[in-house]
Amino acid sequence: MNKQIKPLYLTQSLETQKVLKKAISANRALANLNGTAKIIPNQNILINALVLQEAKDSLEIVSIDLC
Repeated sequence: MNKQIKPLYLTQSLETQKVLKKAISANRALANLNGTAKIIPNQNILINALVLQEAKDSLEIVSIDLC
């Protein structure tokens, strides 16, 4: 039962100026986060804080959808 997945063919390029600018911005933010994480003695504190923030944001979205 090994089904082949057909490749997706894009009708336009993903490498637009807008996408590339966002990629550069994201790269900078990740580099900044990486630098900050390296100076924290216990990096798990940062990771746990990010996980908790993500969970909080998700709950807010669910609450909005349920109302």
